[in-house]
Amino acid sequence: MSVKTSPRMSPRAAPRINLSITLEDLGARQITEMEYAAYGKEEFSPEVHKKLMQRMFHSLDPLGHDTISVGHLDTLLGRMGDDVSDEMRKELGLKMFPPGATSCTFEKFYAAWGEITLSKGAAKKFALVSGNFTSPYQQQQLLTRVTGEKYTTDYRVSYYFKNLETDEEKQVSPWHDVPLYLKDIVRTESVNRADNRYNFVCEIPKWTRAKFEIATKEAYNPIKQDIKNGLPRFYKHGDMLFNYGAFPQTWESPDHTWPGLSAYGDNDPMDAIEIGMRQLELGSVTQVKVLGVLGMIDAGEMDWKVIVISITDPAARFLEDICDVYTHLPGLLEALREWLRTYKICQDGKPNEFAFQGEYKDSAFAKKVIYESHLMWCNLNKIKGTTSLS
Repeated sequence: MSVKTSPRMSPRAAPRINLSITLEDLGARQITEMEYAAYGKEEFSPEVHKKLMQRMFHSLDPLGHDTISVGHLDTLLGRMGDDVSDEMRKELGLKMFPPGATSCTFEKFYAAWGEITLSKGAAKKFALVSGNFTSPYQQQQLLTRVTGEKYTTDYRVSYYFKNLETDEEKQVSPWHDVPLYLKDIVRTESVNRADNRYNFVCEIPKWTRAKFEIATKEAYNPIKQDIKNGLPRFYKHGDMLFNYGAFPQTWESPDHTWPGLSAYGDNDPMDAIEIGMRQLELGSVTQVKVLGVLGMIDAGEMDWKVIVISITDPAARFLEDICDVYTHLPGLLEALREWLRTYKICQDGKPNEFAFQGEYKDSAFAKKVIYESHLMWCNLNKIKGTTSLS
């Protein structure tokens, strides 16, 4: 007896999949809009996007009247996640609350939001509020507190410094108050020992994809999820292969270029990638040693990725420089670079490029880059209060 088999379909002949998801699709799959924002690959249809924005709007309307008052406008715009200039804020306010109006419905807000391009001409503002430590920093004195529901606009990881003598607690900034370099308060080893210990703030734990970041524009710079058009952002490319975060007390100035490179800094704290075996906790501050650095160029901006490992990781004793990673963890650096190169493609973005033909530079080079970014932060930190930087 012969068995009929279907002809094998060529990949080029495969039918095109509809990559727009609807509310009906979500209902059939029995998943929420927020769950899909985290794990879906398709783009949102306009109705799903609107539904998510409506959920955010109604969080300011606990009585269910489908309206908000003019006093909620600043809170609403803050939750949308975009930088809004004073001119744009005024224009949106007039559309939502014309003369004599004291309330605004969601439909009116949604129409006004769609008419105004909020991201154009917005100045980036840094909140440089710090706790100004009055006693020496010790990691065991640093506390974190979580407020709000995860994956919402209200979620924050805030930092506090506890004085062990008085039990007094003071809110601090993980960007400005946690020191970059970690040194012993009482030295127990030779003063000639070369220190290679830095503090690393974990923003995105490995095996997760929610885009959390240090809120550089908020007082005391808590960690929050990045929000775009009222929606929480996730990496559609998939979960992180590593612990992703930043160095405190660093800044990549948009007015600075490094020798031999034409790209300017990306206007953020310096990024670091921890390649250890353990998943670090969101918001944790970990002691790491620097192994090397990859010079990524993201949309024309210099975006250094410093490769580090926790000093308590089981693999740390084998790794002192970038060459050791090739020896003891073969394939890791290549996979990491490919992830960084391609993660935007699934959302119609362009592949990222790299300086030095994608070559990882060694620990000595990385430390110079970190030191230079620390000097830039020192200059930035001379400005008190909140400053506007283009």
